[in-house]
Amino acid sequence: LTEQLKDLSLVCTTGFAKELEVLQAAVTDYKEHVSKELQLQRAKLSVVLRPKTVHWYIENWAELKKQAVEKGYKNLDSPITTIHGYNVSQCIVLQPEDNQVRFGCYMHLEPGEHDVQLEWPFRNVYTIGVIHPNDQSNVISFKVNTGWYEDEPCFHEPKGNGGFGRPRLSTAEKLEEDGFVEQIEQRLDNLVFRKIRTLTYS
Repeated sequence: LTEQLKDLSLVCTTGFAKELEVLQAAVTDYKEHVSKELQLQRAKLSVVLRPKTVHWYIENWAELKKQAVEKGYKNLDSPITTIHGYNVSQCIVLQPEDNQVRFGCYMHLEPGEHDVQLEWPFRNVYTIGVIHPNDQSNVISFKVNTGWYEDEPCFHEPKGNGGFGRPRLSTAEKLEEDGFVEQIEQRLDNLVFRKIRTLTYS
């Protein structure tokens, strides 16, 4: 019986050697293909997950500040942009307070066509702030870890939600003194336009 099993094993080994070789080659090819595909997907994912910075240039600074003083409050919303699938906008608020003009900065989640596919509440960490026009490393900013504020309605699927940020990130006077407000040489109706650059990134 032992001899018969040896003979059968020899027949199987030699009879299927070619098929086994083809199978092993296919498995090797498949492993290489899967490895390359995983590397490609990892590269794509790293691009998607990389922090994204959005710059918003606010113009007519002097006029905005004047309106805030005259009316007691002035806000301005940025255009909507998409970060990691979420539609977001930035908002600044200028408001007189203690003989100064308070500068607040917020991020708003805006309705988007892919909202049903996104995770809610919004859980990304983001930073809002102001960048110095002559020194990119000089930033006044506020970092928000949304995980600490999950119950805040502003981080749930947007349906006219308010924004979240820092009501007093700085003051208009401090931004001007420290050179964050840039004077532009352009003139229109004898008004000098000045601008400030803010950022949002996630």
